[in-house]
Amino acid sequence: MMKYDLQLVRLNWESEDHTGRAYMDGLTFQPLLLERLAGLGIIEPKNGMLTWEEAERVQKILRIRQSLGVNLSGAAIIIDLMERLEVLEDEINRRRNL
Repeated sequence: MMKYDLQLVRLNWESEDHTGRAYMDGLTFQPLLLERLAGLGIIEPKNGMLTWEEAERVQKILRIRQSLGVNLSGAAIIIDLMERLEVLEDEINRRRNL
């Protein structure tokens, strides 16, 4: 079984457009995997870069794939639902504290 690691490196960027982004080829994910995720609309690379949130999302998808044995689309749906649930829980907590 293959294990994937996420390596994030922060660099000083020359352009504002690159703030908070990581070069895809600098990450330890397989390029084919990132291409498939982009094709499915799960990530949206810009100039060969991902946002830190997208890189973390890829890591979560790989963890869910490995632990639950679901395909990429299934893992992406699970992540999306988890993120929506988190937003709803935050909204509930915010309303309770009013």
